[in-house]
Amino acid sequence: MLLVVTPGAGTLSVWRAYGGGGWRHAAWALLGLMLGDMLLIALSALGMAALLAAHPAWFDLLRYGGAAYLIWLGCRCWPMAGARPVTSSRSAPHALWRSWLVTVGNPKALVFFMAFFPQFLSPPQPVLAGFLQLGAVFCLCNLLYLSGMLWLGSRMYCRLARPIPAGWGQRACGLMYVLLGLRMWWQRPLS
Repeated sequence: MLLVVTPGAGTLSVWRAYGGGGWRHAAWALLGLMLGDMLLIALSALGMAALLAAHPAWFDLLRYGGAAYLIWLGCRCWPMAGARPVTSSRSAPHALWRSWLVTVGNPKALVFFMAFFPQFLSPPQPVLAGFLQLGAVFCLCNLLYLSGMLWLGSRMYCRLARPIPAGWGQRACGLMYVLLGLRMWWQRPLS
């Protein structure tokens, strides 16, 4: 649960989707977050994290790409801060895609799953099946937490959905994306 409640780029992605299109967009973004986490968990089980640790240049390429994407998303939030949310049917699946890219673009999550999950696997259990079971539990906890947080936050958002506070919320989200991207960009590589 501590891993789930730690806010990060995925949580921001879900919140941004909610601010841009309500529950429908948030559900798509949450699905993208879950799919991205499950992909990273499967790649970790298959040894991708060890491969990235053995080839720091590949890890850096993923890290810089993920950081650039977060910074780009953050910069896009600022011009849209004063605009009315677009609720076209086309933008809901884009919330899934954006959230999935934010999750998959974080190579540290891949390494984290590889370092964290093996502690909870039993020796006779097949590694891939164990990783997928733990991943399903992780995603279920993430789903419950983010859904509850969105429900509580939606109550507050309805009260603050006037143009000035909503615009500042979008700007704050953009600033957090940029700060997370810069942190990822300048963080020391794995050793």
